[in-house]
Amino acid sequence: MERRLVAGTLYRRLLTAPRPVAEGLKARLMARGIPVLLESPFGELPEAALGTYMGDVSLFVPEAFWGEAEAVLEEEVP
Repeated sequence: MERRLVAGTLYRRLLTAPRPVAEGLKARLMARGIPVLLESPFGELPEAALGTYMGDVSLFVPEAFWGEAEAVLEEEVP
């Protein structure tokens, strides 16, 4: 379980998926008030320099929202 400390908040990796999938899930999580951090393999480069990277990215949520985020993810499983 991968974690990141961002501005004093501990984030935990929810999944790694192609960018379009992660962006869709990010929108659903944010609509429920869950903060989301997307991390590409190019971490330090600004998004504008990457163009339209659609490969795998990691989606992180604060640990305090982990259970709620997992429930949203499970809604996606048919």
